[in-house]
Amino acid sequence: MGAAELGRALAPLLGKPVPKHIAVACSGGADSLALTLLADQWARPRGIKLSALIVDHRLRQQSAAEARQVADWLKAAGIAAHILTRRGARPKADIQAAARAARYGLLAEWCAGHGVRHLLLAHHREDQAETLLLRALRGSGIDGLAAMAPSRALTADLQLLRPLLDQPKARLVAALQARGQAWIEDPSNRNTAFARVRVRAALGQLDQDGSLTRHLATTAANMARARQALEQLASEALHRSVAWHEAGFAWLDAAALRAAPEEIGLRALARLLRLVGGLPEPPRLESLQRLLNHLDEPATLHRCRLLPVAQGRLLPVGQGRLLVHREARFPPEPLPLGSLQPGRSLPNPAWPRLVWPRLVWDGRFDLALSRPMPGYRLAMLGKALPPALLAREAEIPRAVWPSLPALWRGKTLVGLPVLGPVGKADAVIMRFRNSL
Repeated sequence: MGAAELGRALAPLLGKPVPKHIAVACSGGADSLALTLLADQWARPRGIKLSALIVDHRLRQQSAAEARQVADWLKAAGIAAHILTRRGARPKADIQAAARAARYGLLAEWCAGHGVRHLLLAHHREDQAETLLLRALRGSGIDGLAAMAPSRALTADLQLLRPLLDQPKARLVAALQARGQAWIEDPSNRNTAFARVRVRAALGQLDQDGSLTRHLATTAANMARARQALEQLASEALHRSVAWHEAGFAWLDAAALRAAPEEIGLRALARLLRLVGGLPEPPRLESLQRLLNHLDEPATLHRCRLLPVAQGRLLPVGQGRLLVHREARFPPEPLPLGSLQPGRSLPNPAWPRLVWPRLVWDGRFDLALSRPMPGYRLAMLGKALPPALLAREAEIPRAVWPSLPALWRGKTLVGLPVLGPVGKADAVIMRFRNSL
């Protein structure tokens, strides 16, 4: 595999205009090291800055030395390399999941701090086949069997790109061997305590010529197309059955939602709950099914409350629409706005005047600041009763009030950013993220 071939795979993922700075996650294994070297060959003549990010999980005694070795290899090739180190105690359970969460957290933090919006990952054809098999063994549906997507948003401002999903690992190894480049072998990849390692071993025994892996990857691509079609239908069902409010809640026409095929209704309802509740993952299918079957009744699921309502007035069961709003239980930690440092801003064409990055609060709202805000914090409104809400009770039901984002200075309520600008020069602006 060469840099030109990688460029052809990257082009539709990066889109236009081509970014001036991209990053690649490099563990030092054959696949990520090959991707880093090929990406550098592609990016350098185009004037694109490439940064290699090496995460030291501190889960093995040799990890720090291995990270330094990888950084030395990359620096010798003229590639900017940065070691990101996980802090804290060693996780006691589900080590691979904890390591993955820590890795993505460190990568996202670095990219946000350096204005990088595209992060390349080296998952290849065998990884895709293993992912499909793992999910099939867990009884996954279409979404799970679609395995890994070539492009996925990790945060509001960071896209994960996987340009190697069609490539067998052997080609990546060959690219390193042609350069005489060594790589790191992680012993955890041979530890049969991990389900993925066992699946990898079984796949290796069954697939002598690579055809099974290729067919599994093709199946994942077919499932991804089916998922995309179902998601489009779910979006249309949401459009027909949901009316959004800028304060972060929605009115749901239960009859309109139930008129859709069950699979579409379930997907639409899951997306509604994710947006209003602010959680990244959908609710469990069993819980979602029960909710869809009893939509005329008050319910609580996925940090959301569903209540019968019409034009702001709560009604008896079975009459009018459903109010869907964020529960005030399990509030997010207050966000001290003074702790947000300038110099980590990202360009945001929607708010060109704002000099600070777009942040996400409670998984529900985009937050932008136009100036430093020392002494201020963002937290749920709670039991406060500001006059601005009392005057709009017909529009915003009281059930919604406690979970609204509020700007505080000490114990003093300064304002409700979702109801309009707060402070001089629109110091705080919030917008509900009512799309996925």
